[in-house]
Amino acid sequence: MPYSKERVREITVAFENQGLVNYRMKTKSRPTHKIFILSDGTGQSAIDIMRAALVQFRDHRVTFTVFSRVGSRDKVQEILSQAREKRAFVAFTFVKQSIRDFVHQYCVRYKILHYDILGPVIRGLSSYLGGAPLEEPTLLRKTDERYFQRIEAIEFSIVHDDGKSLERLEAADIVIVGLSRTSKTPTSFFLAQQGYKVVNIPITPPLPLPDTLFETDQGKIVCLMMQPEVLQKVRIARLHHVRAVDNSYIDLKKIYDEIEYVEELLRKHRQWKVVDTTNKSVEETAREIIEYVIGKDVVVL
Repeated sequence: MPYSKERVREITVAFENQGLVNYRMKTKSRPTHKIFILSDGTGQSAIDIMRAALVQFRDHRVTFTVFSRVGSRDKVQEILSQAREKRAFVAFTFVKQSIRDFVHQYCVRYKILHYDILGPVIRGLSSYLGGAPLEEPTLLRKTDERYFQRIEAIEFSIVHDDGKSLERLEAADIVIVGLSRTSKTPTSFFLAQQGYKVVNIPITPPLPLPDTLFETDQGKIVCLMMQPEVLQKVRIARLHHVRAVDNSYIDLKKIYDEIEYVEELLRKHRQWKVVDTTNKSVEETAREIIEYVIGKDVVVL
């Protein structure tokens, strides 16, 4: 039985040099390696893990075919039969041990390269916690109180993005300040997806920051910094993207002046935490912010 578009998604990604590139432009002549991802949930965890691993391999064209919410052995076997025909690598996240064992046995029998992403972790946690797993799919992304907290945090962060509103500044978990293009908005939205309410406020020399910023808890304020030459490159790329011209925005001397202005602010407000975002991913920046403001020990469940 063919799978509907809702159940099967193909994501084609190419890995070249330092990251993702348009495979149509640079990888037409290369063979395609296929990865089948099977899951009793959305498959997103498997996608993230496989992508994290694949960036270590350059110059390869890879397609992901994602089969989500697969719940029966019959469906699993049908998919694995396709994987066998296409000589695909199989990665899977199933919470039920019986399904994981079935996938493993089938793949061993037909010599299909495969990787059980959840199984080893569940077994290890079961031993450490001294309890049996529930084996209930979709618990990670179920609609519960935490889900609605994340939605509220996202809505809050959108309203308070780029200094648009400071009405509920005291309700923020984290306040981010920084010069233009230091990754304030992407970091804010990433943190919001983790359930944190974030306000981000641009520093635009010589304009003063709003008085309300200095009236809130100074311990939750984080200033994002970036090396001048890197910041210049980021700004040039931004202007190129929006097809705009603003020489003062990308002038290196002016950027150095802006950074000196921020450093003077930091000398006056030593409670503010500083995170250097130079050549860092949003995930790395967000992790540092959480450790500074919330702490290393974060309750996840």
